[in-house]
Amino acid sequence: MKKKHLFWLLLPTYWLLMAIAIVVIAFYAFHSMSNLYFQALENDIRTRATLFAEEVAPVIREGDEAQIDALCKRIGESVQTRFTIIMPDGTVTGDSSEDPDMMENHRARPEAIAAFGGDAGMDRRYSRTLKQEMIYLAIPLKDESNRVLCAVRAALPMTSIQAELHTMTRRVLTASVLAGLLAMLICVGVVRRITTPLRGMDLAARRFAEGDFTHRIPPHPALELDQLATSLNSMSEQLNKTVSTVIEQRNEQNAVLSSMDEGVLAIDRRERIIHMNRVAGIILGVNHHDSKRQLMQHVVRFVNLQEFIKAALSSQSPLKRDLSLIGTPQKQIQASGTVLRNADEESIGALIVLRDVTQLRHLETVRSDFIANVSHELKTPITSIKGFVETLLSDDWNHSEDILRFLNIINQQAGRLNSIIDDLLTLSRLERKNGCLRETIRPTNLATVINSAIDLCQIKASENNITVDMVCPENLIIPVNGPLIEQALVNLIVNAVKYSETGKKVKIIAEEHLDKVTIEVRDQGFGIENKHLDRLFERFYRIDAARSRTLGGTGLGLSIVKHIVQAHRGSIQVESTVGIGSAFTIQLPLAEPTE
Repeated sequence: MKKKHLFWLLLPTYWLLMAIAIVVIAFYAFHSMSNLYFQALENDIRTRATLFAEEVAPVIREGDEAQIDALCKRIGESVQTRFTIIMPDGTVTGDSSEDPDMMENHRARPEAIAAFGGDAGMDRRYSRTLKQEMIYLAIPLKDESNRVLCAVRAALPMTSIQAELHTMTRRVLTASVLAGLLAMLICVGVVRRITTPLRGMDLAARRFAEGDFTHRIPPHPALELDQLATSLNSMSEQLNKTVSTVIEQRNEQNAVLSSMDEGVLAIDRRERIIHMNRVAGIILGVNHHDSKRQLMQHVVRFVNLQEFIKAALSSQSPLKRDLSLIGTPQKQIQASGTVLRNADEESIGALIVLRDVTQLRHLETVRSDFIANVSHELKTPITSIKGFVETLLSDDWNHSEDILRFLNIINQQAGRLNSIIDDLLTLSRLERKNGCLRETIRPTNLATVINSAIDLCQIKASENNITVDMVCPENLIIPVNGPLIEQALVNLIVNAVKYSETGKKVKIIAEEHLDKVTIEVRDQGFGIENKHLDRLFERFYRIDAARSRTLGGTGLGLSIVKHIVQAHRGSIQVESTVGIGSAFTIQLPLAEPTE
């Protein structure tokens, strides 16, 4: 439907209202003037009839019909009025215009009926005798006993009255037309006074919409329009401040996102891209400027990354995953996903952070290969040294006490170095198996694994008079690599035994919680200060280097535990209180870990 201007909506309404008002006023004026004319005519004819009745009364009492008719003719001619004398039986005894004997009975005339009833009667009708419209008024003429002697009727022609009414009608119509034209012009001016300021405000609002916030609407004499202009000017100022702030924040945000080394990808709930920074475009091999509002599947061509994004959209907790993007060259990325929320803390999508770790993974591979190769190379000479030292310590040789002491030190340090090399090789193997551990996963009875680990540590625990207890359901089956979990538990139990005083207890508690299994190794040892907990699983990190060397630790045991747990897509946490003991908790999923 085509919209109309406010001017053309208001103007016809104003015109219609003015036309109705003028018609009503003209009709009322015409009606009032007509009544005034007829009232004046009625008073005039009543006066004439009354005066004539006084003149004709003596003659009527005498009963001289010829004299009555003559009097009617004489007086009627002098005052230009038709007078008629009607007797109670309806016969006409005198008339100023016609011969009474030739006139019909007037008993049935309306004015005569009213007069014989004792009141004045009036009627307007066409006179067949005079061939024109007349107004008649009859009054009763009574004797001393109040008996009606006759009806005295006076009549005047309507010609003059109709002429006056026609003249008045033309004047009223002319005045109405002139008033209507003047009113239409006034309405045009009034409507323009209303619409012109609104049109100016409309133009100003369009300039505001186009970003010109410096324009101002001038004040207006009308209070409502002036308030509207003030509100629009105030809105312009607020919009200017808001837009400036938004532009500044957007520029700052774009500067921050463009300067990041990580790729940032914002996805809405319908899997459409809200924002992609430059680095994300480089990682994905697309133009980040053309990706906005496109479906994620049209921009992200890597299936594993698409699955990760969908998982982030449906998850309420942060996700993190290492992914390989097949291409030339192949890229290794670390993807982090979290819920994207608006100002009302409502979920509107997901925020994906992509970090290209291809070079880092390459360096880790080089480092791991280097450690593995060095360890392999050192393994042979260390084994030879240890073999020769054990040979020299045999009973076949007769050494002095100093030489025996030196040989024992060499044997001890060679054994320690051999343990370090074994642990390094274990770590290297774990790092290599992280990507293909799935092939070695088997449903395993957890109680059997824990019992086996306790048996391996039992000799060491017995030497320190430490009791190792286990609480685990007998039928708890989990998908794990049994030997690796056993090795992790052995490392934790050995540490608990080494760092506990004689006579204490070590307790292993395994429980099933929904989709996870927790294995807690709790001791009553010396405890660990909080400042060491964050670095406890780093390689070669020692809380007390002197004590560790005395107890024979390599500094790699907890790092091996962490790698074993991570290879199973699990996690490990530690809680400790100095002087009370420590608790290491392993969490493993009940579902088989995927690559």
